[in-house]
Amino acid sequence: MTLEATLDATVTAQDVTFAFRVENVGESAVDLRFRTGKVADIEVYEANGEGGDPVWRWSDGRMFTQAIQERSLEAGASVEEEFTWSDPPSGEYVARASLAADTHAEAETSYVV
Repeated sequence: MTLEATLDATVTAQDVTFAFRVENVGESAVDLRFRTGKVADIEVYEANGEGGDPVWRWSDGRMFTQAIQERSLEAGASVEEEFTWSDPPSGEYVARASLAADTHAEAETSYVV
């Protein structure tokens, strides 16, 4: 099983939009099992922080269905999620997105607001 994850950040004057993509680059399907309705999540940290708490997490304050979902990700197929952080303070940040499935996939990117 081979999953490859990427994370891109687009900064505007009002917000930061993150595009998280997990692609099955293997030759056979990968079965993904999600324990809730959440497919992925993202956490943002100050770039100069020493492993502290995230300054923003997309899932904070959100509720998700408590239903198990299963998806088969065929070879060459991908899962894509988009997240928006509205009105972030100026600074240098590192964002980490992760797939919320039993199968691990994670990506990271740095950016400046």
